[in-house]
Amino acid sequence: MPGTEDRRIVVQREVAAEPAAVFALLADPRRHPEIDGSGTVRAAAGAEPITGAGQVFVMDMDLTAVGHAELSGYQTENHVVEFVPDELLTWATARRGNVPAGVRWSWALRRSAPGRTRVVHTCDWSRVTDPAVLARVQFPRIPADRLEQTLQRLADAVEPR
Repeated sequence: MPGTEDRRIVVQREVAAEPAAVFALLADPRRHPEIDGSGTVRAAAGAEPITGAGQVFVMDMDLTAVGHAELSGYQTENHVVEFVPDELLTWATARRGNVPAGVRWSWALRRSAPGRTRVVHTCDWSRVTDPAVLARVQFPRIPADRLEQTLQRLADAVEPR
């Protein structure tokens, strides 16, 4: 069940995979289009797997799938701000060439039983303080049901068949 608290959306589910398998997929931006339930992530632009905080990876994006026709075919720079192997991965996103405005995407993983992981996915825009951004951007850009679809696609990608 999604939770919206003020300026963030939190969705979660349990998947039938170890945290290491889930984290390996999440830490590889080349696989993000495979799990994206929003229809906005197109491709990783020359990205390599994430190995630590401080890295930046570039993604090709298109927000027309969620009703933003003015945001077709652009790139984001995603600044990794938290990296704890098999537990936590967070990045702050920005339009390419800009500094992050305060939107963070995070993935928290916790082993819930042998072969099972509780995955908590959060879109947090509480750090957005620029009045111009707040006036221009309608948050959340990606609705909770699309984040839930992402979790379903993640489960499909990591659970044994």
